[in-house]
Amino acid sequence: MIQAGANVLSEREPDAPVVGRAAQAAATRQQIIETAQRLFAARGFQATSLQAIADEMGLTKAAVYYHFRTKAQLLHASLDFAVEEMTVLLDEVAGMTSRQERLDAYAVGWVDFLVRHRELGTMLLHDPEIRAASIYAENDGRRRRVLRVLFGDSPTPTERMAYVMCVWMLEGLGELTDLADEDLRATLLLTARGLLALPDQPGARR
Repeated sequence: MIQAGANVLSEREPDAPVVGRAAQAAATRQQIIETAQRLFAARGFQATSLQAIADEMGLTKAAVYYHFRTKAQLLHASLDFAVEEMTVLLDEVAGMTSRQERLDAYAVGWVDFLVRHRELGTMLLHDPEIRAASIYAENDGRRRRVLRVLFGDSPTPTERMAYVMCVWMLEGLGELTDLADEDLRATLLLTARGLLALPDQPGARR
């Protein structure tokens, strides 16, 4: 939590090292994103103003505005991490030669992502604007790449639908808010493996 009175002016103090100012600015930006994610999940996008985010952090609105000129920019930044994490996962899966290994690695990686960011489910379930801006409305090129990595150049209609249903698990998180992380992970992993025709594997990482 940034202390009251902190603002971006300190990031631009002439006597501060350039690297230090850049690191502080990056840290402040990330804290703004994390605070926005939490408030969007709790209050909804429309009900969360830049002023509310600033107040939550003990910043001025100008400090938030320095990093994000509009709330829409902040919303997209708060969802960018998802694309980055899934790109890393897909790069790892693409290097695996066995189809079974690729499918299981994707199922485990996707479920781990969902559990780490389970607040996204609440945001998607209750907020149409966040839903429209999210990876739920994903890039077509990324979708084609996932299908190619998992199923080859000519995925069947059943395989395409299995992938779509896995993506929809993100929205379904909002229905499972009563589960602890471990129970949620077990439930989602069983579901993902079922969708991808993968039986639950006792020896796999849980």
